[in-house]
Amino acid sequence: MSLVSLVLECGRLWKNASKSPAQIQADSLAAFRKTLAWAWSNTRFYPAYWKEFGISQKDLKTIRPDEIPWITKEDVREHFQDMTAIPVKKDQSGRWASRSGAIIVHSSGSTGQPAAFLYGKGAMTTVEANFVRLCNLGGENRVGFKDLPVQNIHAASVGKGYASTTLLGSGLSGYHGRSLLLKASDPLSKWVKTIGDNSPNFLSGYPSCLSLLLELQNSGQIHLRPLKIITGGEPLKEGLKRNLREAFGADVIDCYGCTESMLIGAGSSWYEGMYLFDDMNYCETDEQGHLIITPLYNRAFPLIRYKLDDLVKGFSKDHHGELPFTHIEGIIGRDADILWFVNREGLPDYLHPLVLDDIYAPGLKNFQFVQIDDHSFRLDCICESRKAAVKEELQKQLDAILKAKQMENLHYEICFPTKLRLNAQSGKVPLTIKENPTV
Repeated sequence: MSLVSLVLECGRLWKNASKSPAQIQADSLAAFRKTLAWAWSNTRFYPAYWKEFGISQKDLKTIRPDEIPWITKEDVREHFQDMTAIPVKKDQSGRWASRSGAIIVHSSGSTGQPAAFLYGKGAMTTVEANFVRLCNLGGENRVGFKDLPVQNIHAASVGKGYASTTLLGSGLSGYHGRSLLLKASDPLSKWVKTIGDNSPNFLSGYPSCLSLLLELQNSGQIHLRPLKIITGGEPLKEGLKRNLREAFGADVIDCYGCTESMLIGAGSSWYEGMYLFDDMNYCETDEQGHLIITPLYNRAFPLIRYKLDDLVKGFSKDHHGELPFTHIEGIIGRDADILWFVNREGLPDYLHPLVLDDIYAPGLKNFQFVQIDDHSFRLDCICESRKAAVKEELQKQLDAILKAKQMENLHYEICFPTKLRLNAQSGKVPLTIKENPTV
């Protein structure tokens, strides 16, 4: 990866922002067909999979996208090695690795064993170039050469292999930038000490983590004036967006991405809704509103019509708004609440869903944290077998989490109900719920 490559990719993406919606959609469909051809010729999985549905190689030039069967995370877990277009193998620890300079990241494990996803060098350059484009497409604070190298504070889960951490590590360090990481697993008092007298020109992180920085800013414990605030990983509520803008004096960019495609779209403080970048992903929805994506920039690991769990509202390919890309009103069903407790020092502190989402034990199918009051919670688990072993492993992990957060005073129990509670709107299982809504 080089600065020259980044500049060239920035120029290509910048030109696309001035095209018409019709041009963008035509280009996106053409890139989609090229991706189909590439996947057929360079992976073992797709030719075999598509043949099961009666699709031949010559069909790829004319077939409608919705005639191609979608894939899910389970397909990736089962066929990861056959989906890659470059050699991969497992290392001594049993994790997938590549010698070709590619980067392997993993999804969260809240619904079972995490899935691995691979990014080639060129893919990372495209993602980083789009961040540069985003920062200069609008807003009141433009980023110029005088603002380089980027100085950033990132507040989120920072476990090894997370997409956001990977992007910061491989991106900013490659251009001599610096990102100070605030771990969601650390107490707030440690955040204040870590920030110290740093003066970043960027803030980034999950909205629920940035809301904690907002509290520290408003209480006078920190004094930051960044140019841009980059959020992602969870829905950004309008109230929080407005409060971040006012408290920090920064433009707010709400990035929508996931492990499967690091940058799908973005909302901002200067336009309504969210735009999906059709020059990075071919985007569709099913009848229920689930987003289906085909990343167009990652040849090392083609994902063809990958169906996400996310539900989107107001999907439109001809919005004719601020930008020429596909527009959505918002994302439904990705929110998880922070659980606030009283720690061993008698002070309020939190357990963040980003940390809770990481627990895993063989045999665990799904789980949900239920807060009882400010001193106790329950972990409800769906487990078909090995309940005793699962409980023992989860106790070890929870005890470690509570110790790191100085919350060994909390009481908890691990239960195995027949089902978990659903969110009435999205139909999904929320990671965290509160037994007593006043908590």
